Amino acid sequence: MADDASGMSASTPALSPSKLCSRTYKKASQLFLTRRLQEALVSIEPVITAKSGNDDPEANGTSLPPIATVPATWRIKIWNLYITLLSAIIDLGPEEGKKTIGQKEWKDVSTQVRDGSIWEKVVQMGYQGREGSIDAEVVYNLGTLLLNHSPSQTVNQQRLETYLSSYGQPNLDIEEHLNSPTSSQRHHIRNGGTDTPKDLAARVRLIELFTLHVLPRNEEWDYAQEFISLSEVLDEERKEVFLQTLDGLKEEKEQGKLRAAALQREKDAELERQMQEAERQKAEEAAAAERAAQTKSHKRSGSEVDYGIEKNHPTGSLRGKKGEKAGSSKAGSSSRTALSPPNSKNLKKPEKPETRARQSQALATVLRNLVQYLGNSISKNPLSFLRSVLFLLGIVFALNRPNVRERIKRIVGSGWQKVRGTVGMGVKVSYI
Repeated sequence: MADDASGMSASTPALSPSKLCSRTYKKASQLFLTRRLQEALVSIEPVITAKSGNDDPEANGTSLPPIATVPATWRIKIWNLYITLLSAIIDLGPEEGKKTIGQKEWKDVSTQVRDGSIWEKVVQMGYQGREGSIDAEVVYNLGTLLLNHSPSQTVNQQRLETYLSSYGQPNLDIEEHLNSPTSSQRHHIRNGGTDTPKDLAARVRLIELFTLHVLPRNEEWDYAQEFISLSEVLDEERKEVFLQTLDGLKEEKEQGKLRAAALQREKDAELERQMQEAERQKAEEAAAAERAAQTKSHKRSGSEVDYGIEKNHPTGSLRGKKGEKAGSSKAGSSSRTALSPPNSKNLKKPEKPETRARQSQALATVLRNLVQYLGNSISKNPLSFLRSVLFLLGIVFALNRPNVRERIKRIVGSGWQKVRGTVGMGVKVSYI
């Protein structure tokens, strides 16, 4: 690449500006199409950059770049290729741009496009600082470049206003007329810009870019409408089309704002709903934890009541399992005593009043625990208590019937006869 650049610089004095721009355009175009963006940028820079005149004794300061002295055809091609190349480099982004052309180079390109300084560079290097002399196609591409990549359209609006206002002004620069072979053409363009259909089409495109793209980005709706209505280039049919398009863009933007506001309200409502749902779940979890604690407390208190009943059950022992064993042994002893012949040693002594008092107290305790147990059972399971009452009532009603009572008496009588026979046989065996 360095050899190509040195070879080109060495051959530059032998080439006319037109041939140099032609060769540069072909080479840069091929590099651009093969995505060799850095090499394309390096190859195009010499024809759009002014050279220092230190090596030339007759030169004073800097000389004009080659692109400033070539015919309009090559000038437009070179500038449009350069603008397209800058747009492609910015589209790479910071990371890819750093890899492709270098971090500093990518930042420089991005800065001069985003702040609009690229426009001034084109005016100074290509058109010797005369804003109204820029080719319309180059102006259109510059405006599109800033429209796509500049966050603010203020500079773009100012540049287009200046160009459109100077479009109809006559060119009084005699030197430009003498040096440029296309000076007469530009003179006709500035004196109305509608000498040919091509000039008219270029002017209409610029007005469209300015009024339907740049001004709406700056919220200049009234200004755009007034500019279209007072334009001398647009006929009545084009004015009507432009105004309808402008109204459609304004309505679409307002609808977009309304949709954005509606989406924001929906997001806020959804966020509020989520917050309420979170609070509701939190409250439910707290209530569930409280219910679990209450249930655990009730179970603990119910277990304590049950233990009291077990200790003092009316049909059981008063001392737990040891009492049951003692009761069973006493019951066995009592049965043997009943079956054995009378003996003075087995005769029970009269119970003392203190023993009876203790028994009465124990009976009262059992009754109190039984009442508490029945109360707790009724409060916890009233349906079970109701079923028990209905069962007892059914038994009572059944016993009131004479045939039922008679049948029960027969069953009880036959049972007692069997018991008496069994006891008699036991007494005979004990005597033997």
